[in-house]
Amino acid sequence: MWPTTSRAETVLLRFVDADGRSPVVGVTARLAAGDHTVVGLSDTSGVIQWTGVPRGVARLHVKALGFESLDVQIDINGQPSSITLKPQPLLMDEMVVRGVRDADHVRTPVFVESLSPAQISSPGADVAQVLQSATGVRIRRYGGLGSASTVSVRGSTSDQVQIYLDGIPLNRAGGGGVDLGSLPVAGVESIDVYRGAVPARFGGNSLGGVLHLRTRSLGGQRRWRVQSSSGSFGTRQVNMSASMPFRALDLMVLADVNHSDNDFRFFDDNGTEYNQADDGWVRRRNSDFTSLRTIAKVGRRGGTHRWQVHDLHDASHKGLPGIGNFQSLHSRFDTWRNLTEALFYGPLSPTSAYRLRAYHSLERGTFKDLRGEVGAAQDHDQTTTRGIGLHGEYVRHMGNQRLATLFLDARQERFDGEDLLQDGAPEPNARRRVASVGGELESPLGYGLTAHIGGQWEGFDDRFFDDGNFVPAAPFSPFHDQRGLWGARGGLSADLGWGWSLKTHVGRYVRAPGFFELFGDRGAIVGNTDLTPETGWHRDAGLQFRGRQSIRTIEIVAYDNRVEDLIRFVQNSQFVSRAHNIGEASLRGIETRAEGRLGLMRGISVSLRSAYTYQRAENRSAFTFEKGNDLPNAPRHHVQVHSSLNMGPWNVHWDLRREGRHYLDRANLRTVPARTIQGMGLRARLGLGLSAALEIRNLTDNQVADLWGYPLPGRTVQLSLSLEHPSTLISHVSRGTP
Repeated sequence: MWPTTSRAETVLLRFVDADGRSPVVGVTARLAAGDHTVVGLSDTSGVIQWTGVPRGVARLHVKALGFESLDVQIDINGQPSSITLKPQPLLMDEMVVRGVRDADHVRTPVFVESLSPAQISSPGADVAQVLQSATGVRIRRYGGLGSASTVSVRGSTSDQVQIYLDGIPLNRAGGGGVDLGSLPVAGVESIDVYRGAVPARFGGNSLGGVLHLRTRSLGGQRRWRVQSSSGSFGTRQVNMSASMPFRALDLMVLADVNHSDNDFRFFDDNGTEYNQADDGWVRRRNSDFTSLRTIAKVGRRGGTHRWQVHDLHDASHKGLPGIGNFQSLHSRFDTWRNLTEALFYGPLSPTSAYRLRAYHSLERGTFKDLRGEVGAAQDHDQTTTRGIGLHGEYVRHMGNQRLATLFLDARQERFDGEDLLQDGAPEPNARRRVASVGGELESPLGYGLTAHIGGQWEGFDDRFFDDGNFVPAAPFSPFHDQRGLWGARGGLSADLGWGWSLKTHVGRYVRAPGFFELFGDRGAIVGNTDLTPETGWHRDAGLQFRGRQSIRTIEIVAYDNRVEDLIRFVQNSQFVSRAHNIGEASLRGIETRAEGRLGLMRGISVSLRSAYTYQRAENRSAFTFEKGNDLPNAPRHHVQVHSSLNMGPWNVHWDLRREGRHYLDRANLRTVPARTIQGMGLRARLGLGLSAALEIRNLTDNQVADLWGYPLPGRTVQLSLSLEHPSTLISHVSRGTP
């Protein structure tokens, strides 16, 4: 610190953006003269203040994310000074860091929740289990680890939620949503959950919301990690990863193997709900799951630009046990996925930047049911989906804090099906080409207000083939459809000061029907080529607080979403269902969440995360027997609490999830009772990169199910150890209790 003398002064510096009015928060400034140096961080008003600074000339070095660095001489004379910083848009991997926007999205209408590495690295968890802790998100599972799982955001269907992995879209033209059970959590470093407004880099056209999974980034020092695991219900894991700089390159590799027998016990009523004489406890059979994930990344920086290549393989082999009271013993489903991406990004000028992405995806699924245990007949089918895509972004700072983003996207996806039981049988093939263009503009209005407007247009070209020839979608003409869809959105954010902000947003979003809805599967599902796209209107508004002291986050949001031309499958005979546009749905609710940390004494603190959601997902279709009813799998009340006691290297935590009653069917006749699920855990850092963790899920061993006839595991215990070098990441090597 500066010595106090008779010539000492108080120095007050205020950092502002190029418009001269908006403060810049989080500026790191270093003031030096001779051997004396002080360092400060600007507050929410953009001010840094030092006392006891001697008069004279000093050197000031300034750094701020999204702004050009500054190195100048200033005169210490006791007078306040205002320093203007020039914005410099930066594109950093999958995150757009802008000169007028901070990482907490204070000046945008986006309500986004980022799940931390500590939440993701929970022992024995998969992507579906991790997402259960996010506000406004509902997961529906068909069983244990690796089983099919779907996601809903604010009462949406799984088809209406877009999911990205490192910026690559995982939603397929085939429809049905993304199966979270096929996504291992290994290598995932963060998950961002967007509700309501969607940033332009995701295309901005999502009815339900966006989930963005990021794998570990390149760069940093050399590190490695080795894992080995075993756990409840025969769960085991082997994981190895390493990242390092090599000459001018950054490298990262990961290999992960997961296995679970999933042979948990459940109470089986034998399909006779009112006859208790044949009820009893049985074990889940043919529910085993094995997966392999490999990730390889290489990147290099050339001046201010950077390129990166990313290759990911996922393979899984699992049984399909069917419903609990009629378990299949031999049906299997194998999947194999490869994603390859090339990414280039960097600044074009002091006020503009770019990102270019090219990717290729290949996914193959094999369904084997030779005894007809799951379907209505014997099946041995193989489906292959290939996709290629190009995505470009251009970001420009236009002065006076205005920021424009433009994007252009083009992709093609081809679906091929093959019946392995019948040589020479017709093979259904479908192809979809999509081109989209759009952008968004962020512009300050003064007095802490910032306006946001954006929009996009998407053009679709769909063809359906059979063995190289057109298949008639109607008796007179082949199916070839071309259509254009558009969406638009606008929002307003207000910086209220003291960490508070007010946000509001309204937008129009569109979803084109998938191949499954258009063409069916030639079995119990019949397609409908007359379907029109779903259209939705999103409206939300809320207050948000971001703090750095005891209270970290407070959020209160109200939303009102409407979906028109809702696509649903309607049963039109005893065994056949057909897709229809059945009308309208209303999705309304209130979301609240809070997060804080309180220090009790030196080295001891308590952390608390809590959330409460009320939603009313109402069916407004034209069918009288379901109009006004709740949509299936949409509980009105949902409560989450996570508390932890931190004692130096020790951490003890407890969590609770409570869901209100909801329904499985459109007529609201089959009820799922309200349920409360608890869990607890213990973690300890043992030194030298070694740590241990004990995790217990479903502490009270509740027998629950998300969907009728598909039981979920009861109490699950995981004991874990981890070893890494250096010990900077949160990771686990699990050893469980059967």
